[in-house]
Amino acid sequence: MATLTFRGVSTASLGDVYIQKMPSHKKAAMRYTEYKIKGRDGTLHVNEGFDDFDIMATLVLINATAAKRQTVNAWADGTGKLVLSDDTTKCYRARVLREIVWTRDHGNGGFYDIAKITFTCDPFMYEASETVLEYTANATILNPGSAEALPLIRVDGAGDATFTLNGETITISGMVSGTPVYIDCETGYVYTQAGATEMTGEFPVLTYGSNALVIGENVTKITITPHWRWV
Repeated sequence: MATLTFRGVSTASLGDVYIQKMPSHKKAAMRYTEYKIKGRDGTLHVNEGFDDFDIMATLVLINATAAKRQTVNAWADGTGKLVLSDDTTKCYRARVLREIVWTRDHGNGGFYDIAKITFTCDPFMYEASETVLEYTANATILNPGSAEALPLIRVDGAGDATFTLNGETITISGMVSGTPVYIDCETGYVYTQAGATEMTGEFPVLTYGSNALVIGENVTKITITPHWRWV
């Protein structure tokens, strides 16, 4: 049976809810700016990242009551991971922004309500259960996705700690033993449990394919939540 899991709750657990039509998988459209340059053939396109996209599911509620509709409405609300039953290893980062309209129909001696639910998704698919990688020595990290990843990196160490990823060196000055530093490459934020801190160097990315990690001075362990992603 086809199911959707949103914010950790499956439609199978809602009671009398069936998926009449599953969402279609999509590849996000690229945002770009066009430039027509005198003396240059064709048009120059400058890529500016991917757009969000919408996917729609049609739900059928058997022997519907107002309470059952409200249960589904509460489920299809907010922001979270959306997992489709045809690939439970991946998820969308999704949110429900549009209204939900229920229509009633009859058949087979009973009645049922139908609603189309639109999920607005970030441009990539991610792991449904995220990988966590730990390193205490130099390593090669293989990106299994189809796009570069923006990881969350935890650095454990003391003093002026350094590491290098794909030739780019990152330095964190004055680390305190037992107080790890987190580098969130998605948000561009570097912090400890006590608040923001500073680093020197560019926020690293995990490119498609192989990535070289070199652990430098005063680092005891690096833990990476890679946020692998697919287009």
